[in-house]
Amino acid sequence: SAVPWPGGVEQDFLEVPSMMLENFVWCPEILRRLSKHVSDGRCLSDETIDALSKSRFLMTGYSRCKYLAMALYDLKVHSGNGPEYEFDGKMYDAVKLYNVMIEKYTGIAPTTGSFAAASWFHLLMGYDAGYYGYIYSKTYAADLFSQFEELSLEDRSVIDCDLGRKYHEMILSPGATLDGATMRRNFLGRDASKDAFTRRDLTK
Repeated sequence: SAVPWPGGVEQDFLEVPSMMLENFVWCPEILRRLSKHVSDGRCLSDETIDALSKSRFLMTGYSRCKYLAMALYDLKVHSGNGPEYEFDGKMYDAVKLYNVMIEKYTGIAPTTGSFAAASWFHLLMGYDAGYYGYIYSKTYAADLFSQFEELSLEDRSVIDCDLGRKYHEMILSPGATLDGATMRRNFLGRDASKDAFTRRDLTK
C-alpha cells in the first residue's frame, strides 16, 4: 500500500502513518526512556530533554518556506515543456529556476554554483507534480497524534495500549482498502482538522 494512488493510498496520505509515529520521539516522556545509559540506567537531565524536545522547531520558518518553494518548483517544471521556464516575468533553465525560487521564498540564496535539485529524487520517482502532498501528510499526522497528546495533558502516558491498538486497526491495517479520509474519520471520530498542525508547527 506504500505507493501513490491508484496503486495504494492517496498521495497526500502516503506519508501519514510514518510521520505520525515520528512525533513520539520528541515527547519528553519518550526521550527519557530512550536516553538511559547502558551502564547505570541514568537518563538525560530534564533540562537537556526539554532542550532536545524544543529543538524540533529550530528554523521551522525557513524549512517550511523551503519545502513550499520546492513544491512550487516541482509544479512549475512538470507543467512546462522546458528547457526554459517562465517565473516572475523572466525565463530560466531548470538550474537557475530552482535557485531563484528558493531565494525568493526563503530569503536565503543557495550556495553559488550548486543545484540541490539534482539529488532530489522525488521529482522523478512517482511524486511528479505531487511534492506539495507532504504538507498535507504532516497536517493529517499532527491531527492523528493529537489524540495521543491529549493523554499527556491528563498526566497519562502517550504510550497507551488501547489507543495504539485503535491506531493499528483504523490506520495501519486497512492499507489501501480504504481512502485516507475514511481512515482518519474512523480513528478521530470526526473530519480532519488543521488545528493541531498550526498550533504546534506555526506558533513555535
